[in-house]
Amino acid sequence: MKEVEKRDEEKSVVPWTPQQTLLGILFTLVPWLALAFSLSSLNTRTSHPAPLPPNVDLVNAIITFILASLIEGAFLIAPFYIAGRSFRQLPERWRRACDALGLRKFHVASALPWVIGLFLGILVLNLLYGLLISYLNTHFHMQIQTNDQVILQQSKAAPLTTYATLIASVFVAPFCEELFFRAFAFAGFLRAMSVGWAVFLSALVFAVAHADAGSFAVLFFIGIALAFLRWRTNSIWPSILLHLLNNGLGALLIILEMH
Repeated sequence: MKEVEKRDEEKSVVPWTPQQTLLGILFTLVPWLALAFSLSSLNTRTSHPAPLPPNVDLVNAIITFILASLIEGAFLIAPFYIAGRSFRQLPERWRRACDALGLRKFHVASALPWVIGLFLGILVLNLLYGLLISYLNTHFHMQIQTNDQVILQQSKAAPLTTYATLIASVFVAPFCEELFFRAFAFAGFLRAMSVGWAVFLSALVFAVAHADAGSFAVLFFIGIALAFLRWRTNSIWPSILLHLLNNGLGALLIILEMH
């Protein structure tokens, strides 16, 4: 048992330094947040857009999906670039880089209960947070709005574009974001601090990066669950699965509300 734990601990040690981790986060998130706040400002100015003709909406949906995929793909640059450079003098460079990023096999029987349990916990958290927001908005007129509510509002004018946004959030975002926040950032933090602090800091960066003040608390706790799962299973795939399930449920609820 101790030999297995020692082997897993050795696998979790990544070759990139905490300094490289911070640089990767900085050069990724600064332009990302600038773009996010620009888009948020644009959405605020057009909170009640006129309905788009179906053909215009279709073209807009295709462009939206392509742009969303490219923007999410930007999260992959730092992890693969820095991991690749770390192994540039060794044979099978990219296989080693992928392995260091957690793109490795995992024990399904032991990981699946954690995925299901954490997913149910996130589901309860989302429900309670939704009730809290509703109470605050009703009784204190705080007008707290999440990104999901913004997307739902825009769906009235551009339903096809909304579908494109949701598809990207379910099938593109989980892979790209997990590779950046858990495979790269969290693993890099582990070289300089304890597991608890690495989980906390990576979750904080994850929540801030979404530029969604209305959902910050929920995103922070989701980030904790995803980082814990990455550490517990020593693989990034369970975290990707949990992320996909969470985004998929959110997308399904928005679609049901649309109809």
